[in-house]
Amino acid sequence: MGIQVVNEKLVHRIEEVARQVRRTPEQVITEAMRVYEEQLQADDGTPFWSAIIGLGASGEADVAARDEEILLAEVDPIRGWSVPHDEERHSG
Repeated sequence: MGIQVVNEKLVHRIEEVARQVRRTPEQVITEAMRVYEEQLQADDGTPFWSAIIGLGASGEADVAARDEEILLAEVDPIRGWSVPHDEERHSG
């Protein structure tokens, strides 16, 4: 399989990195792919994008339509968006 990189700036950057680390451009690309693949894997071996699907799901269908209403109810006008201290939580 032959892959051609047509972006000349990218080709020059790969060649520059290869010279700096005294390796061939092919070795640089191979190492970059290895690092990239490792980063795509979550701790449990699940690809990153699959691991974060649904992370912010609230179960409410109309959140986007009610964003300002929700923020007004949840954000303190003075303290902003924060968790109250223990004494405030118990006294209020």
